[in-house]
Amino acid sequence: MNSGTVLQCVIRIADPARASRIVEGRSVLGWKLRELSRFGVTDALLLADHAPADHLPAGLGTLLLPRPVRITVSGRYGGETLSGVRDQLQERFLLCEDAVPFDWNLANLLADAAGDGPEAIGRIACRDGPTSLGIGVFRKALVDHPEPVRGLEAGVLADLAGRGLLRTTTIGGEAARPDGTPGETGRRRRALFLDRDGVLNIDHGYVGSRDRFDWVDGALDAIGHATQAGWHVFIVTNQSGVARGLYTEDAVRDLLDWIAGQARAAGGTIDDARFCPYHPDGTVDVYRQIHPWRKPLPGMLLDLIQAWELEPARAVMIGDQPTDMRAAAAAGVAGHLFGGGNLLAFLRPILDAFG
Repeated sequence: MNSGTVLQCVIRIADPARASRIVEGRSVLGWKLRELSRFGVTDALLLADHAPADHLPAGLGTLLLPRPVRITVSGRYGGETLSGVRDQLQERFLLCEDAVPFDWNLANLLADAAGDGPEAIGRIACRDGPTSLGIGVFRKALVDHPEPVRGLEAGVLADLAGRGLLRTTTIGGEAARPDGTPGETGRRRRALFLDRDGVLNIDHGYVGSRDRFDWVDGALDAIGHATQAGWHVFIVTNQSGVARGLYTEDAVRDLLDWIAGQARAAGGTIDDARFCPYHPDGTVDVYRQIHPWRKPLPGMLLDLIQAWELEPARAVMIGDQPTDMRAAAAAGVAGHLFGGGNLLAFLRPILDAFG
C-alpha cells in the first residue's frame, strides 16, 4: 500500500482580500489550511493570479494553525500552466483555488490517488457526478502538458480527462458556509483519541520501527469509519522506549508519519499525534523524569484540546490500559477500555451512539 499523504498544497489566490478576511478569529485562508493540515499537508505554496506576490493575503504569520504549515508565497505563477513555479513543486501535490469552500472529507480522494498507477497525471474531487469541487491531487508532470493554451481547466485538464489520464473521485460532506469557512459540524468536530500500542497495533513491547508494527484487526477500518463520520482522529501514546535508549524521538515520529500515511491510503486520516518519550526510570538522562504528558497524566490530551480548540465533552478516548482511562478522565474525556479483538467492531457502536 502506497502512502496516502500528500505533503504540499498549491493554492491559487484569485482574491487576496477575501482570503485574508477574518471570520471567527481566523482568516478564510487559515480555515482552509487548518482543514488541509488534518490530512497531512505540511507545505503550502500560495500563487498570485496575475498579481505581484505582495498582493497576496496579509497576516500569514497569524493563521492560528494547530499544526505547523510552511507557507511560501510566489508571484511567478506563469499563468494557467504553473510553469513559473515548476521548481517549487513536489512530485505530488494538491491543487486548489482559494475561493473553493472547503469542508468535506479529503480522505477518499487521497486514498484513490494513492492507488493510481504512474500513468495517471491527476485525480480531481467531484460531487454529484462530474461537478468539480476545485481540488485535486496531481503529479508534477501536469506542468509538462504540451498544449496549455486554453488554460488549466478548459485546456489541460479536459485533454487529460479525454485521454484517460485524469481520474475522478466522488465525495460528500457538509456544505461550507458562504464565507468559505467550515459549517457547524466542521467547526465543532468531535474528537477521537486513540492509544497506539495495544489499540492500533499489537503490543510486542517497545515497537519503534515498521518491521515490528502489526495492525490490530479492524484498526485501519476504525480510523476510516471515524474519519468518514466527521470525527477528528488523534494518537496519544507513551513511548518510554526513547527514555530507555531503545529508539529515538525521530524514529517515533517516522513511525507515526507512516501510520498516518497508511491510514490515508485506506480512506481515513490521523489529524495529529502526541507522544511522551519520558519515564522516571529511563536510562537516558534527558528523558529520566516525571512529565505531565505521560499517561495517566492528561498532558497530551490537554495539549491537543487546546491546539485544535476541542470540547472535551464531545471527545472519546480508546485505550487498553487503566492509565489511559485515568488520563481521559483527568482531561474531561469519556474513556473506553479496549480489551482486544476487532477495533472497528468495538469502536463503531461507541461513535454511532455518541450523538
